[in-house]
Amino acid sequence: MQATIQENKKTSKNKNFLFWTIALSIILVIVIIGAIAIGSTYIEPGVVYKVLINKFSNGMFFKVDWNVMFENIIWEIRLPRVILGAICGAGLALCGVLMQCVTKNPIAEPYILGISSGASCGAVAVIVLGGISTLGITSITTGAFVGSMISGILVFAIGTQMGKTTSTTRLVLSGMAISTIFSALTNLLIYSADNSNQAKNALFWTVGSLGGAKWDVLLLPAITLVVVILVAFMMSKSLDVLLLGDDSAIILGINVKLVKSIILILATLLTSTLVAITGAIGFIGLVVPHVCRTIAGSDHKKLIVLSSLVGAIFLIASDVCARGLFPPIEIPIGIITSLVGGPFFLYLISKKNYAFGGGD
Repeated sequence: MQATIQENKKTSKNKNFLFWTIALSIILVIVIIGAIAIGSTYIEPGVVYKVLINKFSNGMFFKVDWNVMFENIIWEIRLPRVILGAICGAGLALCGVLMQCVTKNPIAEPYILGISSGASCGAVAVIVLGGISTLGITSITTGAFVGSMISGILVFAIGTQMGKTTSTTRLVLSGMAISTIFSALTNLLIYSADNSNQAKNALFWTVGSLGGAKWDVLLLPAITLVVVILVAFMMSKSLDVLLLGDDSAIILGINVKLVKSIILILATLLTSTLVAITGAIGFIGLVVPHVCRTIAGSDHKKLIVLSSLVGAIFLIASDVCARGLFPPIEIPIGIITSLVGGPFFLYLISKKNYAFGGGD
């Protein structure tokens, strides 16, 4: 009797997960088409749909009866931006899931190891010290990636010791210290900027933007995201066990040090890659995993799927708001995600039936 009840409960959860996966996938497609349609030049969603289908099918389905300018706007400007938003939103949400699991900390997020502060420092250094005028936008991305990797290496060097179990507490504390140092250096660089344009560019970058989206910058973050998702899927059972505590995981045969090291390195690499292109976009990696736990509980295989979908939807929708609230001025997207994510997170944690890792 008990076995039958458990089986029915499991079947119900699987159906619920399937429903949400299909529903969120449909919403994602709608949001993508809507985000491409909305802008300084409005394009009918039907035209967006036809252009995308024609581009991907090499013109097999629809006769071109639209303005060629619309096609260029869709394909060269808006679609790369929307795809970058989807990649970044999914990646940050996924990193939030991984960081919260490894640290067993409900307020952990992708930037907890100081990655964003290091990236900001690297990018702002390039902007203020003049690299932007000689190498262009690529130099900012390179500076951000170098800064984020330096930050990650310092945190791992200080926060871990050879031959000992990886201490997440030591890593988090090291990340906070390194983050403070890099933030201070960033502010110093902004303060020493020669003109207001440099300071404005630096400040805009530190709160995030998808404005640098181009086809040639999408490949690296896309590949990194796919690799991290695949590895996280393969290690999902180990991640489930980690929530029971390190001692329980060891008893159950999990190599805790290896699992934590792999997850932290992959999450750091993915975060560094994303931040180097978009800047520091806050709250997605903190809020989205908690939202998805209300549906999937602590099953990380389901959390990975749902968090990736919700993260992509959230960031694309936030970018539409950032572009459309005060045209032609574009608001840094990090402001939108924080304004929406903060109150929603407060509402979520105020619910009496919600707890970290709960839902099962």
